[in-house]
Amino acid sequence: MKQYNRVMLGQGGKYAKWCRQEGFIGSEFEVMQDLSDSLYDNWRDFNKKFIPEWLKLFPEKSKTSAGLVCGFTWTIVKGLKIGDTVLCSSGEGYYYVGTITSGYYYESNSPLAHRRKVEWMDITIPRKAMPQKLRNSSGSIGTCCDLTRYADIIEELIANAKKNPQSTNQNVAVQKATSNKKYDERSLHKLFCSFLRTRNIFAKTIYHEKSNHQIDNAQKWVHPDIVGVQFEEFKNDATLSLLKATEPKETIHIYSYEMKKKIESDYQLKQYYFQALSNSSWANYGYLVAFEIADGLEDEMERLNNAFGIGIILMQATDATVLYPAREKALDYITIEKLNNLNPDFCSFITKLSKVMNASKDYTSDARLSFEKICDKIFESDEELEAYCKEYNIPF
Repeated sequence: MKQYNRVMLGQGGKYAKWCRQEGFIGSEFEVMQDLSDSLYDNWRDFNKKFIPEWLKLFPEKSKTSAGLVCGFTWTIVKGLKIGDTVLCSSGEGYYYVGTITSGYYYESNSPLAHRRKVEWMDITIPRKAMPQKLRNSSGSIGTCCDLTRYADIIEELIANAKKNPQSTNQNVAVQKATSNKKYDERSLHKLFCSFLRTRNIFAKTIYHEKSNHQIDNAQKWVHPDIVGVQFEEFKNDATLSLLKATEPKETIHIYSYEMKKKIESDYQLKQYYFQALSNSSWANYGYLVAFEIADGLEDEMERLNNAFGIGIILMQATDATVLYPAREKALDYITIEKLNNLNPDFCSFITKLSKVMNASKDYTSDARLSFEKICDKIFESDEELEAYCKEYNIPF
């Protein structure tokens, strides 16, 4: 059966253009030796041999990380067959498409030394042209991602690109023209808050610049970037009234989010994670959110999540994936008091939320409406979202 696979050619697709020019794909596998005598039919045999070799080079890494790296490499050098289709991210919002035409070969003293020859098609597939389910799958972290279950969709996208090469080339030209323009972190907020609303979480940006710096001049990591609340929805008013009377804290869940554009290294991951821990430990659930996360950080993300309970979310323009869920905690009212005194946005959020919690049955709807008005605006349509991404140069 023909396979379809998304292959990342270096971090963020940094080698993609070069690979297309030279006609190959390759793996960044750090074990620099010819693998020709180790092309086992079973990936488990490959991993059994090379996990120890990789861990000699990176003793600080876990066996799980080693297994992922070896598994991705086996997919490229052996798992994919001649005739299989690969989609490789350009790093600029579209995919190169090619067909594998050779077996494995080794190119010593070169990046992506473990290679397969590829015949690249004279087309590209814009990420925005993909249906949402394919877009989500192709955006998953890791070097390789099996997309075979979307074969019919991919073939249709290829056929459309061949029929309309001019529009595809125009799209590439637009992407190249805007690729040097960088989106900023704050521009991601509306995207993320729109995603949260699909999960029934109402969210608000906390503008740090509004804080009373006379109170907090010496403290850097105290503000969350975004706060959110999820209301427990019960259709029967009697049930909700009972819950509010007996367990009022169970009627809502409060979230805190630390937003970043990219996490590019182990050092940066730790820095951002502990910033999120400092800014978000007061809430029921705290999360570190990033638009891009480099490969190879899974083991450390899992360790930090297990140790400290802050979750990690990988967001995209139209969706987000909870990589590691947050651990629920009780609210820290001392920190909430500090933030109320420090920042008017945060205080407004808590004040309006408290009115919803304390409203009688007849006034709950009015209180909810007043609360929702102070939350961030969200997109009303896919067209509005796409236009926003173009305006702010956010990969779509």
